[in-house]
Amino acid sequence: MLTDIALKEGFARIQNARILFSEVLIPSACGKNPNSTYRTEYDWLFTYERILAGVLEPWTAHLRYELIGEKGILCEALSNAFCHGHKKDPLKPIQLSIYLGDRGLIVRIMDDGPGFDLTEVKERFTRGKSYFHLAGNGFRLMIQNPHFQIFFTDGGSAFNLMYLF
Repeated sequence: MLTDIALKEGFARIQNARILFSEVLIPSACGKNPNSTYRTEYDWLFTYERILAGVLEPWTAHLRYELIGEKGILCEALSNAFCHGHKKDPLKPIQLSIYLGDRGLIVRIMDDGPGFDLTEVKERFTRGKSYFHLAGNGFRLMIQNPHFQIFFTDGGSAFNLMYLF
């Protein structure tokens, strides 16, 4: 579900947040994966989201397919950073951090793009007018999932997924 909080409040909700995983991902630096079912320009995503699945497994194994794979929320968020934030530039870095707390975790994906106006995107989504003809399925997955709280910060250039235990 979509929520409107600041990162500091998210950290307060998961209590005693500490870095579990942090990495700067550069799509062009990820090797090709012969098992990838994704288009060539997204091979890096197939490989990387499996790394994330391994890191998150102790807490989210039962929700793996809601996070990882072609219809997974993290797949959509990483794809949005690459496609919309970086205009598919495989040399631009995507910052990924996972914070673990006593009551939950936060996955943060941040790109170097200009961000977006969340209010405008929500209004377009609510109206449904020509929203899904090219994109928007990721946003639908993000806001309709009952297991995760999604919030955007840094002017829309940072996606945050909070999972409370």
